[in-house]
Amino acid sequence: MEPSKLPIRRLKHHKQMQTHTGILEFPTLKKTRRFGAKVKTGCRTCKIRRIKCDERRPECERCTSTGRKCEGYIQDKQDRSESLLLTKSSAFLNISPAMTELGEGVLYLEFYHHCGSPTISDHFDHEFWSRTVLQMAQSEPAIKHALIAIGYLIKTEPGDLRHARLESVNENRKILLVHYNKSVRCLVDRMEASPSSVEVSLVTCMLFICIEFIRGDYHAAFSHLYSGLKVIAEWRQQQQQQRLNHFKLLPDYKSSGTVTSHIQGSSNIISDKLSPMFNRAMTTALLFGAPFEPQLELFCPPTNTLKCTVFATVFQAQAAMHELRNASLFMISIIFRKSIRGAELSPEEKSRRADLLASHDSWHRALQDLENGKILSKKDQVVASSLKVFYYCVVLALIGVGNLSCMALDAHLSSFQALNRHARLVLDSMDLASASQTTSPTPSPSTSPSSKGSPNSSNGSLSPLMPIARREAAHFTFEMSVIVPLYWAATNCRCPATRRESVALLEKDPPREAFFEARMHAVVARRVIQIEEREVDPETGWPIQRSRLVSALVSSDMDRNGRFYAAYRSLPWVLRSMDPNDPERHPGDTDPKGQSNEWIEWFQL
Repeated sequence: MEPSKLPIRRLKHHKQMQTHTGILEFPTLKKTRRFGAKVKTGCRTCKIRRIKCDERRPECERCTSTGRKCEGYIQDKQDRSESLLLTKSSAFLNISPAMTELGEGVLYLEFYHHCGSPTISDHFDHEFWSRTVLQMAQSEPAIKHALIAIGYLIKTEPGDLRHARLESVNENRKILLVHYNKSVRCLVDRMEASPSSVEVSLVTCMLFICIEFIRGDYHAAFSHLYSGLKVIAEWRQQQQQQRLNHFKLLPDYKSSGTVTSHIQGSSNIISDKLSPMFNRAMTTALLFGAPFEPQLELFCPPTNTLKCTVFATVFQAQAAMHELRNASLFMISIIFRKSIRGAELSPEEKSRRADLLASHDSWHRALQDLENGKILSKKDQVVASSLKVFYYCVVLALIGVGNLSCMALDAHLSSFQALNRHARLVLDSMDLASASQTTSPTPSPSTSPSSKGSPNSSNGSLSPLMPIARREAAHFTFEMSVIVPLYWAATNCRCPATRRESVALLEKDPPREAFFEARMHAVVARRVIQIEEREVDPETGWPIQRSRLVSALVSSDMDRNGRFYAAYRSLPWVLRSMDPNDPERHPGDTDPKGQSNEWIEWFQL
């Protein structure tokens, strides 16, 4: 496998994506209310909505005029303890009497509060998943019903793709379908009544993305993501125009350098919470090959602003890494597609890659300075290691992309080892003991290529595993962490010991990250090692060039029987211009999605 190639797929344009649920196209924004300072007085509902309350008794007119239930006024400390500042000791569902009208949905909302948000949340998104969405759910039916749907999925799904595919045709999932559809209808009504409610639209859109991630439906998830990105792009343009208009009124206004494309406006839920979350979700889409390149420019500053000099917190390092990561994945995809066609890079593309590598270097130095100058909490140390896992992966990919030589990254063995070391620290922080005790060791696939067959046949390279143990909540996380970097290291590093360590870490079975399941990637990684090491250098024991694979993509189109395939390109085939009629083409099944890959092999979980 070429050292530069991350498992980036190519999908058709989003308009061709099909889904079983409705995809909302958000209308063009007209005006945006500032999600501003906290309201000090007023009823609870208006405080949640962060609008000025008219404080009429017994119910305020701002609530009753819009059909909302006025939750009354905070009178004393006892009332304040029951307000929407959620704590572990105050049950969310006791706050609003209106929640009793949800029937069985209350149980799944309660489950989400106690088990769901810790399952899917990132360290720095914990406030959003555990507080913000629950607060907004009190007054926003679209968010409330979406949370019930998520709570249902987290409670009933084990988290693996096989079960998600099996349940996708289960007609008995009435609670999920009812509340998902109610959420869609409530959001449509909300947007028609108040087109300026950007925060509500984006929060609900993010919840829809999470629902589809858990369900394993990447078409629907990326369609929702595309809609959300469009809303954020329009919101940013509005903010920029408003600021431009403001500065034009100043007597010392100058046209140059006053306003940039990246607004540093007052803190609000969109810029501080939602925009970074959509940015990270876009990483999953880029790795899948979804067509989000036009949106990337709006979410990444110019290269010369990506260089980092100092971080005050790990949160700042995380935000900077996510911008760098997406910009780098975009660049890697461009260079790889050109390299397999034999095309040359433009001077601008070469300069862009050099700038990105320099930015990664400055990011790493700034993070090291933070670690050396400040005692980090254990959680922050884990987050820092998680960021470094992707740092090493993306930097190595940028260095090697376009170079088909199998020796391209041999000089960077220490970086592969550092990637494994930090991935182990991240995995050790998880409670994976139960999984390792109930899941059988990953067997190696057959040494022979898959015989011709269909996804429903029994032929092919199969790797049966024991069933996953049932956990209290779905074995799933919204965030990308270690699975893709470990798979990339296992399939790109030539050192036998180092790449096997990467596979062993995958076999610890961390939670599914979006659509990337560790067990699937571990099985295919072992098969890649098996293919490449059929012919090795007699002195080093490392695979030689003609036995290397340029790419090995793991398909997420798993069927209900747990069958999926991996698509391969060998280096000799790529060097022979990837002719589908090449008589020396590797025997085996052809890719059902086209002729861009040399052959495929089937696996089963």
